[in-house]
Amino acid sequence: MSSPAVTNYVDAAIANLRRHNFMRTPEELPEAMRDPSIEAWDDWVGWKPIESTVTGGDLDALEQETGLAYPPLYREFLQYRHFVNLTEVGVRFEPHLCGEWRDTLRQAYFESWPRERILDAGLIPFGAETFMDAGSVCFDTRRRVADGDCPVVFWDHEWMGTDKEIRPLFSNSRKMFECLERMASADLNFIYHDESEDAALLPRKQELLAQFLAIDPAGAGGEAREYWTGWGVAPMT
Repeated sequence: MSSPAVTNYVDAAIANLRRHNFMRTPEELPEAMRDPSIEAWDDWVGWKPIESTVTGGDLDALEQETGLAYPPLYREFLQYRHFVNLTEVGVRFEPHLCGEWRDTLRQAYFESWPRERILDAGLIPFGAETFMDAGSVCFDTRRRVADGDCPVVFWDHEWMGTDKEIRPLFSNSRKMFECLERMASADLNFIYHDESEDAALLPRKQELLAQFLAIDPAGAGGEAREYWTGWGVAPMT
């Protein structure tokens, strides 16, 4: 049975996409994930999440290939639902399509990013950073804690070889899922604001951002605070 941290986030993210009519993709879909009840727009077809077909044995085999163990909650995440996309504020997860998810992850591990800078350095890539298009978002297994969880970081290709190459996002995967669930449950992007947007939205964004940071005081609200507060919204204190 999956942890509420995982299920609450995934369910909230899917609900958010449905509210905003974003359940379409231009990509090829497995038949099981096509949703004919969603009207197609040109080459964009409707998709639906389905129960994951991923087994513990599948994940054990991938861990053996990489030599790195997944955080337990990430294993649960991969075994909960197949999806095309979820939230994409700060973190964009790799697409998790039935029949294709394994190849997608292998490409992220061995082809998409410099292996010597990421996988061989103890980082497990599982998505991409979205605000700056900096590079991969990863679990940092070099700082694993007692329950097997890991900090969540992103690799910034523009700062390769400097102390800014690996930068923090969340203190661990549990806090990541809890923070992203807060983000998915909101009906606005409370991380970003600029002069083109309605100024009346800013107080609500500040309130939501403060709640988001408080969920992970050591990570998003601590060592990664500069990242999450650098997009035009100052949290309400």
